[in-house]
Amino acid sequence: MAAKVSRQPSSSAEKTGGMPAKVSIPGQIVLVLQGGGALGSYQIGVYEAMHEAGIEPDWVIGTSIGAINAALICGNRPADRLARLRAFWKTVEVGGQAGFPLWPAMDASTINMNTMLQGVPGFFKPRLASFANARQAVGVEEAGYYTTAPSGKRSLRW
Repeated sequence: MAAKVSRQPSSSAEKTGGMPAKVSIPGQIVLVLQGGGALGSYQIGVYEAMHEAGIEPDWVIGTSIGAINAALICGNRPADRLARLRAFWKTVEVGGQAGFPLWPAMDASTINMNTMLQGVPGFFKPRLASFANARQAVGVEEAGYYTTAPSGKRSLRW
């Protein structure tokens, strides 16, 4: 996904609404966000540092989780972007103890197995037919082990 981003404030209130002064940098500013699941959460820190420095991207390009972050950046006004990114990542975070505090390795294994079998509410869920039999005829649209349909039910404005 690649999208041109408007760096111009949309209202006079936004021009003075607590946003840092826009920094003048020659050329275009391009933010490239890769895929890799949890790596996407680190991308928020990159965008936050740019935003706090008064640097907003002209273009945002992303793959996989980077495309989701890119859509959240492009789909919101500069003043709202960090809040929307944080709201998305708060929704999909997995945390806490799984119930085996005396055996820490079991905790991690249990959390991972639970995520694999149940997905992450609001983000992705397993397609059980694909897990049942790798050779089962399920059609092109259902061929993956997981679906991100739960995240598609939300607006990019989160």
